[in-house]
Amino acid sequence: MEPLSDTTPEARRVYFDILRRMTPAERVQVAMELTAAADELLRAGVRRRHPEAQGEEFDYQVLRARYGQELADKVYGR
Repeated sequence: MEPLSDTTPEARRVYFDILRRMTPAERVQVAMELTAAADELLRAGVRRRHPEAQGEEFDYQVLRARYGQELADKVYGR
């Protein structure tokens, strides 16, 4: 079964052609930029859900959002 996609076959082909032409360093750079963007989105979501959280509480909520409450509780001794 084909996964759902809103990308046309032509757009997908162009995308993968661009990726193939990139150097390994360029691919790593893109991956780092995407990771940073995802982190910003996660943090913005935490700020929206927990506007009062600051410092360690904010960090706890970020860790909880990223890895789950069980790990966050262990790391922060809760």
